[in-house]
This record gives sequence, structure tokens and C-alpha cells, in this order.
Amino acid sequence: MARKCSCQICKAKGNTDVFYKVTDDKGKNKYYCSKEEYDSFIKEKEKREYLIKYIAVDIFNYDEGQIVPPVLLKKIKELHGFYDYEVIYECFKESKDSIKYWIENKGFSSEYGMISYIMKIIESNINDIYNKWKYKKSQEQKQEKKKETEILDIGFMNQVKEKVSQQKKKGIMEFLDEEDI
Repeated sequence: MARKCSCQICKAKGNTDVFYKVTDDKGKNKYYCSKEEYDSFIKEKEKREYLIKYIAVDIFNYDEGQIVPPVLLKKIKELHGFYDYEVIYECFKESKDSIKYWIENKGFSSEYGMISYIMKIIESNINDIYNKWKYKKSQEQKQEKKKETEILDIGFMNQVKEKVSQQKKKGIMEFLDEEDI
């Protein structure tokens, strides 16, 4: 018997028979509109965690468990309003040397000032990185389409080969009339 429930992501209303159910580690059931929506949500969450860990460990040299400044998380969330976490990660990766240089040599009086300065570096570079990322994604999509058409072409060519080989087996006799033989 179906019960009413709502999607954990988009808050759409539905019932337990239709929605995708996930049981968390505490044994509580959570419902999502579809498996695809849930998988996409989990993938985004993993990309965010990877980005935050990269910034904390590789750029700020924080120890495991050290708290990332909340202002950084807020600024990343603002960037994520338009940019994918992959783009933000690539931007931090490409700007790593510059960021580390300014952290060491600028002499920031507060962590807030340091984060603001770093985010200005990121904001000034992110559009270039975004354009490269978008171009790369479009190229990957073209490659996938090309592979699909190649598979279709190969299938078509195999069918043509089979027809040609069947015609060759019959030979010239197929074209000759009884009078010609």
C-alpha cells in the first residue's frame, strides 16, 4: 500500500510505490523522484567534497579534520550557482601556484581577508576555465555521437557485405536466362 512522500531533492510530492527509495545508514528511508536524480545528486555531492578537500589539503595545507572557513564554503556555493564543481576545481588547480604565492607573501591579517583575496583570483580566471571546460565537454559529446554513427555504419556495412556475398554465391547464373544457358 502506497504512502505519501516527497522527494528529498526537489520536494515533489508522490507516493512510495513510484518514487525511488534509499535507506540511509541509520535505517531511515528517503525517497527521490527517480534513480537518475538520486545518482546525479550523489555525484554532485562527491564532486563538492573532492573540491573542498583539495582546497583544504593542497592549497591551505590544513590538517585532516581542520575546519574549512565558512566564508569559503559560502563563496563556493555562490560560484556553483552557475559553474559546475568541476570548473571550480579546475580553476583552483590552475591558480594553485598564484594562490600559494599570495598566501605566503601577502601577510593577511585575517582568514576572511585571505579567502576574499583568493576568491578574487578565482573569479578573475573562472570564465576562461569555464570556456575550456565547455569546449572539452562539447568535443566529448561529438566523439560519443561519432562512435554511435560508426557503430551504425559498421552494422550497415555488415548487412551490405552479407547481401553482396549472397549474390556472389549465386554467381552469373542468376542473370542468365534459360535461353542463354
